[in-house]
Amino acid sequence: MLPNAPMKFFLYSARRTALLLSVCILSLLPLAIKSFGQRDNFPGHESSPVLRKAISDAAGKYNIPGIAAALIEHGQIKVIETFGVRDRKSGAPVTANTIFEAGSLGEPVYAYSVLLHSAEGRFDSGSPIPTYFPLPYVRDFDATSQSSQSEPLYDPAFNQINAMRVMNHTSGMPDLAPGQHLRLQTAPGKKWSYSREGYIYLQRAVEHATSESLESLVTRSILAPARMARSSFSWKEAYADDVATGYDSSGMAIEPPRYSRPEASETFYTTIRDYAQFVAYIMASSPTQRAHESAVSLMLNPTVQVDDTVPFSWGLGFGLEKVGDDLFFFHREKSSGIECFIIASRKSANGLVILTNSGHGLDAIEDILASTAMAKHPILKSDFLRSR
Repeated sequence: MLPNAPMKFFLYSARRTALLLSVCILSLLPLAIKSFGQRDNFPGHESSPVLRKAISDAAGKYNIPGIAAALIEHGQIKVIETFGVRDRKSGAPVTANTIFEAGSLGEPVYAYSVLLHSAEGRFDSGSPIPTYFPLPYVRDFDATSQSSQSEPLYDPAFNQINAMRVMNHTSGMPDLAPGQHLRLQTAPGKKWSYSREGYIYLQRAVEHATSESLESLVTRSILAPARMARSSFSWKEAYADDVATGYDSSGMAIEPPRYSRPEASETFYTTIRDYAQFVAYIMASSPTQRAHESAVSLMLNPTVQVDDTVPFSWGLGFGLEKVGDDLFFFHREKSSGIECFIIASRKSANGLVILTNSGHGLDAIEDILASTAMAKHPILKSDFLRSR
């Protein structure tokens, strides 16, 4: 038997080598998956290799650290795909629970709450705001800080501003004027001009008229019904382990702001899953829920044409785009370190939500949309959707 010993030893060594190689490959597999992308599995959600490849390709092409995308079909969240990292320093991955400080995406959330409140007969969105919130409007110079600096505004033109003109951006107020004196840029109701400052004014008025805080109103009206448990207009310490760091167009890190004072147009924190649930909630048709139908129909009714490179209109809280016989509602967040986009149709009940932690995030929207059935949208060429 001795002559066969070398052969047995060779076979044993080969098997041992193969086993060790297999172990090494298996141990490296999670790292390989992480470098390509992450997929969060939830009951009822499918995977989409096409969408996953689209967001990973876009991340590489536009130097975007992390992307989260949710595809909604027939009114249901069908797919959630994530790619990359929420923070380059730690290497922590983007997941469906990653918190994005999505600023302007809070506007439709607040608009729905106000319109629902109005449908319940507690606030008239068509009445002049000073009816509920008499002049002077004592405005904080920086509404998101703890500073006590303020200025009283007596301008009688404020008597022409109502909630609807704020929500369709025809209030005449500037976009934001932190640290500056506020002056109306145009007569209210005359021209579309995007204004987050208008939403701050509306918030103050609604809080004054109803004695209900912004957080209380939106939680009761939409965050709780839509099961948006990880969304808020103010910072929560529970977000600290999941919040995305922003990166500007040069790649410089921007620490996520921790707003303690909620502002309807500036301080909205959310996740990809939560915001997709909000969009699905807006899509839902509930004929027996009169207040819901009233709020949504007003949000999605074109009220003013926007003078832009690409024609589009604005409802109350959302931008609106007509494509064929379909009407799409959309919005975006465009800051130096976080850029996001949503577009959806109530008629088809299909939509897409994209959250990124990059100043190049909006550059990637067209590429990502091309991987879905919603590829052709003139609005993508609008100045309103261009990265800073």
